Order: sequence, then C-alpha cells, then structure tokens
Amino acid sequence: MKDLNLLYVFEALWRDRSVTLAAENLGVTQGAVSSALKRLRTEYRDKLFVLAGRRMEPTALAAEVAPALLESLNAIRKTSGMLSSFDAAHSKRAFTIRTRDVGEVVVLPSLFARIAQEAPGVNLNVVFAPIDETVHGLSTGRIDVALGYLPALERNIHKKVLFKQRYLCLMRKDHPIAGQELTQERFVAQQHLLVEYAGSGHILLERALNEVGARDRIRVRMQQYLAAPHLVLNSDLIWTCPESLVAELCKYFPLVVKPLPLPLGNFEVALYWHDRFHKDPASQWFRAKVLACVESIGVLP
Repeated sequence: MKDLNLLYVFEALWRDRSVTLAAENLGVTQGAVSSALKRLRTEYRDKLFVLAGRRMEPTALAAEVAPALLESLNAIRKTSGMLSSFDAAHSKRAFTIRTRDVGEVVVLPSLFARIAQEAPGVNLNVVFAPIDETVHGLSTGRIDVALGYLPALERNIHKKVLFKQRYLCLMRKDHPIAGQELTQERFVAQQHLLVEYAGSGHILLERALNEVGARDRIRVRMQQYLAAPHLVLNSDLIWTCPESLVAELCKYFPLVVKPLPLPLGNFEVALYWHDRFHKDPASQWFRAKVLACVESIGVLP
C-alpha cells in the first residue's frame, strides 16, 4: 500500500464501523474517509466494508487482511514515534469491553458514570464472545479489553489482576436448610444450579463439585448469571456464585448466603488486552478508567 494514510482509514473503519465516527476520530471530513475507502476498494478489488443496517461491516477479504494491516500500522507507530495523545474530552470513540453479565452488574455502572463525566462523547459497547473470538477481537482491536476470570487468555495478552474472589452459596429464604449450617454433607445432598461457559476458569467449580460427589446433583446448567436468582427463588436449588455478584443480588432479591463448604480457593478477576495496543494512548486511557472504577467500588486487592 503506497499511501500510508489509507492504513489509518482502514483501521478507523475496522474499529468504528462507521464513516462518520471514523472521520471524527481521524479529524477529517466524511468525504475524505469515503474517498479513501474508494481508493482502498480499488486497490483490493473488493468493497471491504459494506453497509449492514447502520453499521459498516467488513467483507470476508477485509477480515482476512485486517490482522496484517493493523500489525503493520502498529509497527510503523512503534518505529516512528507516531503514537499521538488521546483527547478523551473531545473524542467520540466507542470502546468495546468483553465481559459477562456479572461484569455488567458489578463494574459497568461505575465505569459508565466515570466516562460520562470525563469523556461525554465516548460510548461503550459491551459484548460477550467465546474465547477464540475474544482472542481475535483483542488482536484486531475490535475488542479493546476483556474483563473476567479467563485463564485461557495467554499468548500476546497482557493481564492486570483487578481483584480476587471467593465463591458463596445462595438459596431462597424459605429453603429447607436456610436456617441450618451448610456442612459439606448437606451441600452435596442438595440440588444444584451451575452457571458455566467454555473458556472460563469457573470450570474449577464444576470439578470441585464432581470431586465431592455432587456431579449428579447438578440439576440445572445455565450460561447467564442474572437469570439464575429467579430460578433459585422458585425452587430448592442452591447456587454457588462469585462473591461480588452476591453482594449486588442481595440488594434486590430475598436470598440467604452461606459459605461454600468446599476447599476451593479464591480466583482472580482480571483485565486483559493485546500487546499490539499496550502503548496505544486511547487504550491506556480506557484501561486506566477501568482500574479507577474498580478501585472506587472497593474491590481492588
């Protein structure tokens, strides 16, 4: 590609999925972005980005060439000192965070409030994706950060531990054993609800249940945390749940909390981002906001 400016346009369209937002973040006119896209299409003999609803979605070829193009642009920035500062107060960029509903409940309210005050033009996109899609999203910039308990994220991924968690047990207030000590024997004898999904470190919880003989007592498996309390309130199920979510749920649901009677240690909730964006000013700013928000809600180790 002879004109390096086209790389910046490709990156902006890949990230923002909008000619308007790409132009605003690049500091150029929409006409300039449209003209650059036309030149890109001519060079690659492909539309590269097509309108789908209100978003400019990449074609198969754009998705194929994106990793190499973005890596080339990152290398240029590293070697030429072209990393510019990030003007959060005037930016209209959208940041994408990959997390589960537990992250949305515990972290997102504080994060949005902080960003709305300091960067009123910045938007947040929250997505949930399988591990392989998360890795690809982080590497290409489609996902800025991932938040959660994700030990499967390793290669070329930076990690910052935000806080440590333990598991607690939840049940309805009129559960038959609500007024009793939850011994391991009583725990194993109960009917259990398990929230699970591939790639999460929470597989360790299922292993612990298996080891004490509770495997056949797992009556319901779910992938979403926030649907679980409604089921617990209308059954004799016991739900083993991350501590930070327990505190939030007990504000709104009449639940009884018990210590988990299993020798299962704490787990780490961390922030993850790709090495390609480690020194990117916008990424650094956003990561700092996440860290500050976690600190403000009092769950940093």
